Amino acid sequence: MRLTPVLFCALGMTALSSHSVLAEDILTHPEPELILEIAKGFGSASLDKDGSGDPMVAGRMQGMKYVIYFYGCKEGKNCRSIQFSSGYTDDFSAERANEWNLKFRWIRAYSKEGSNFKMDVDFAGGITKANVEAQFATWESFISEIKDFVSE
Repeated sequence: MRLTPVLFCALGMTALSSHSVLAEDILTHPEPELILEIAKGFGSASLDKDGSGDPMVAGRMQGMKYVIYFYGCKEGKNCRSIQFSSGYTDDFSAERANEWNLKFRWIRAYSKEGSNFKMDVDFAGGITKANVEAQFATWESFISEIKDFVSE
């Protein structure tokens, strides 16, 4: 079949429209209820507030407890970013954290009264719900790595 310019343009427009993102699909702030809804798709989760009154999601994936902190909030709303966080009270040196950080890119390890693993998600400029869900999937994909690394 020979593609005429008109047919070629029509096919191109169809392909573009099937992958386009509408402005209302862009999230410029992490809405706590939406983050909670997505978290529940990955395991148990509940919405609470941190010590500053900002939203906070506490959850569990594959048996590992984690918290999502909301940052850059104004009076508990219109936050600018979230951070996945999980920690253990194990003996965990800065050298051990650096070993993790040299090996893995997305989730950072910190040494402070045990091990702390953190992953930031910034909403500056906007991201889609699908991208937020992908961030949850990334966090979940590292859980066994975190557990194995801590138990070594």
